[in-house]
Amino acid sequence: MKRKLFFILLFLFAEQIGIHNAFSQGGSFMDLNVYRWKNRLLMVFSSSPDDANYRSLIKEMQDQRNGLKDRDILLFEVFEKGQSRLDGSPLKKDSADLLRKQFGIRPGQFCTILIGKDGEEKRRWESKVGLDVIFSVVDAMPMRQREMNERDKI
Repeated sequence: MKRKLFFILLFLFAEQIGIHNAFSQGGSFMDLNVYRWKNRLLMVFSSSPDDANYRSLIKEMQDQRNGLKDRDILLFEVFEKGQSRLDGSPLKKDSADLLRKQFGIRPGQFCTILIGKDGEEKRRWESKVGLDVIFSVVDAMPMRQREMNERDKI
């Protein structure tokens, strides 16, 4: 009983620390588990914010903000050069470097990775991808299907 209470309190404490603090650690692995069961993660890796593939995708996202929000998608913009961001907030350079290493992103490579709410990598695109394709992959996921069905019942 004490052990169970300890883990419950530990979990609650971890929640209070906040999502973005997961990226202030100095280890060799970025713990994305803080998002599990809450958010889908869209990780866009690019050499810089000037990359044509990145700019095209970001333009679509600006026009489809509600679609991202409706699907509980958090955006990671991870650059080799320039300020990386997590859902619009600055991401430390060492955190961005760790993410590139964790996902095996080569220097100069453009890559978009979709992580499901279960924390698993669902799809990886190593060239330009449209938001319509990303949304169709998300919308086909069983958890997303349940979310849409529950919303329709309200």
